Amino acid sequence: MKKGGYIYIAIPGMKKDCHDNLPAELLLSWTPEQLEYMHDTSYWTDMVSRCEGAEVVTVTEMESNEEVWEDWLKQENEYAIGDRKAMEAGGGKYLNFIKIVLKKK
Repeated sequence: MKKGGYIYIAIPGMKKDCHDNLPAELLLSWTPEQLEYMHDTSYWTDMVSRCEGAEVVTVTEMESNEEVWEDWLKQENEYAIGDRKAMEAGGGKYLNFIKIVLKKK
């Protein structure tokens, strides 16, 4: 990647990390081990700010959060189908999609 180039990342995350007290709604679709990969914007800001070769431009919840989840849950693959249980039970109030933008130094 050239100097000044951008890296764009979109990942499912949590509105607020709740790994010490996982909501029952989330456990309808995911194990605690699977949820270990989902974090909030504070976690990801700390994580990507450690990168020596890139400047953090932004780490925020995506504005299209609800639309992205709706689109995902409409998919007919085993993962999306499995995620429906948690989301139909209200798990969406804990989850989001996070955008990360980095700029190569």
